[in-house]
Amino acid sequence: MEAINLTTIRKDVVVQASQEIAFTIFTQQMDLWWPKSHHIGKCPMVESVLEQKQGGRWFSRHEDGSEADVGKVLTWNPYSKVILAWQINGDFQYVPELVTEVEVNFIIEGPTTTRVQLEHRDLQKLMGGSKVIESMDEGWGMILNLYKEVADEA
Repeated sequence: MEAINLTTIRKDVVVQASQEIAFTIFTQQMDLWWPKSHHIGKCPMVESVLEQKQGGRWFSRHEDGSEADVGKVLTWNPYSKVILAWQINGDFQYVPELVTEVEVNFIIEGPTTTRVQLEHRDLQKLMGGSKVIESMDEGWGMILNLYKEVADEA
């Protein structure tokens, strides 16, 4: 079994889409691939939203009209990189003063091929220890594969 690093999760996929399309699907069409089951709202999620600018919000909208913050955009470099603040603790609650970073790089491998590298770092700040990190590692793997399915069809 692969050892889990308690500070960083790394995932890497190659999508059959140009860098611009890969970035756009990740940032502007998150709702097409982010699983509706993965949220911290009080009722079912209807939409996942990432505002398209540095300082923009990352949040989910729910059936009752409420919104649940996930984090914010720290770096916005179309079409090569986005860094997001993940502000959800190990108990899966939003904590405004908590920041772990999710860096996503979009690396051109060909005219219609892009390598997408995701790194979620500073996980030692989360409560819950290795079980939470292991669960998040599996979750990011599943989520990035869902993203790849959408990007490959673009």
